Amino acid sequence: MIAQLIEKRAQEAMEDPGIYSPIKLCPSATQEQLTELESVVGQVLEPRYREFLSVSDGLENFYFEMPILGCRDWPESSALVRAQSFLELILDMGTLEDEGLPSSTALAPVSVDEDGTSGIFMIDTGSAMRERFWWVGDGSSLLFPDFADVIAYVIDPASYLSR
Repeated sequence: MIAQLIEKRAQEAMEDPGIYSPIKLCPSATQEQLTELESVVGQVLEPRYREFLSVSDGLENFYFEMPILGCRDWPESSALVRAQSFLELILDMGTLEDEGLPSSTALAPVSVDEDGTSGIFMIDTGSAMRERFWWVGDGSSLLFPDFADVIAYVIDPASYLSR
């Protein structure tokens, strides 16, 4: 699925290089780094996100200029700082409850846009919900069961939403 995303982004970058930048993979994370990340974010990594990070520890230009954060972004990177600021904003606004998420939901930043107005968070609601990712911002909110579904949405939003 990542190969499809890379192909799509490469095509878009060739068609309109002023808007799209090609995806840039990062060196893989080690199992020790992944275990440490779980400790830092306070939740078990969703299996497909863990698998992705073991292949590419993050991804530049995942969606427009949004990166996928990896172990290399913790404890601090500019993208992580933006993501944490955005997280504080949505928590202050009571957005969790507005979206039907329990107030006890654990959130870990996965991505944030350059403006800090849209982000993707890995969520852990205990057993309250099966969804593990929440994409919120710019007036929209989507929940996804796993990281592969986030990728599928980015590859073809209309097809994903029509399922």
